[in-house]
Amino acid sequence: MVSFSFDVGNGPVELAVRSPTALNDDQWHRVSAERNVKEAVLQLDQQYREVRPAPPQGHTRLELYSQLYVGAAGGQRGFLGCIRSLKMNGVTLDLEERAKVTPGVKPGCSGHCTSFGVYCRNGGKCVEKYNGYSCDCTSTAYDGPFCTKDVGGFFEAGTLLRYNFLPEVASAAVMEVRSPSGTLGSEVNLTREDLAFSFSTSSAPCILVYISSRTQDYLAIVLRQNGTLQIRYNLGGLREPFTINLDQRNMANGQPHSINISRVEKVIQLQVDHYPPVSYSFPDASDTQFNLIKTLFLGKVYGVGFLAGDTSLLWTDSPAQAFFLDPSDCVFCPMSSWAFYVSEIQITMTRTGQVVLMMDGWMDGWMGGWMDGRTD
Repeated sequence: MVSFSFDVGNGPVELAVRSPTALNDDQWHRVSAERNVKEAVLQLDQQYREVRPAPPQGHTRLELYSQLYVGAAGGQRGFLGCIRSLKMNGVTLDLEERAKVTPGVKPGCSGHCTSFGVYCRNGGKCVEKYNGYSCDCTSTAYDGPFCTKDVGGFFEAGTLLRYNFLPEVASAAVMEVRSPSGTLGSEVNLTREDLAFSFSTSSAPCILVYISSRTQDYLAIVLRQNGTLQIRYNLGGLREPFTINLDQRNMANGQPHSINISRVEKVIQLQVDHYPPVSYSFPDASDTQFNLIKTLFLGKVYGVGFLAGDTSLLWTDSPAQAFFLDPSDCVFCPMSSWAFYVSEIQITMTRTGQVVLMMDGWMDGWMGGWMDGRTD
């Protein structure tokens, strides 16, 4: 959010413009603030705008006698980043010359990430700090200071990992002290998810990720017979699940691939490997809530029915059962380099086929802690 506040003698006035995405994304943003006798205008990135008409009566002149502060005023916490092309009443201020004689301010807009961001590997994002930088590995399948620590595991034939999200009652004590955006009790109806993982396999068709619920809602990420990626969302409201097919290439080629999925209500953003993200939108009739999530499956699924119409599945009369025709081909994916995130909670799998919950320092595993890999 960007705000513009002033007081010409009629009382304080504040205009605020909100962006749908975070502004601390290390990208350039343009801000324009204007006040005249008719109105005050605040504009962000030439898209988001708020206008406030001036009162019909009252003071109009803004009389300022103090110094101009850029970045911070008085004892406030200073701005961390770069400001350029600052203009006031059509006059460009020479920030570079002032930066040369101001402690803690440097001319130019290079930053630490310009020189050292290359050390953040495997898709890690360089984040500027006051006296250095750090690597954000959240959207990668790696960990460590430079996103180079492999946190993967290998799936043998017929194995799976099942992770149960415990009922809200069992985790109430933790949920009371967690922010709402970080809780994932099974009674929560999600309107957004963020999932990131990488995998490698030479087997297809197979199941990569399946998230079930206590309703008919589910999310399935699979490789089809020809090795292409398919994503299915069933949130209700539609006769068939919302399906995304990536038919361009075979991903069951034994090479590492990364998947990053972010959903906010009816908009899905999908990034595969190093390609640019692509957005998809649910039909208007679709629901937006992922209701009562229950279980996360990796590598194989049992006890739930899904993927109707897939010829690799044999369906029974019961909607709660699905069986594979050829288990040797369908039920496993040898994978490595797994780190799985669901709405800011990281699930990391070790080489021994276990799953551990890592969540802001909590060590008691409030959603199940350690779970052994299972074979069926």
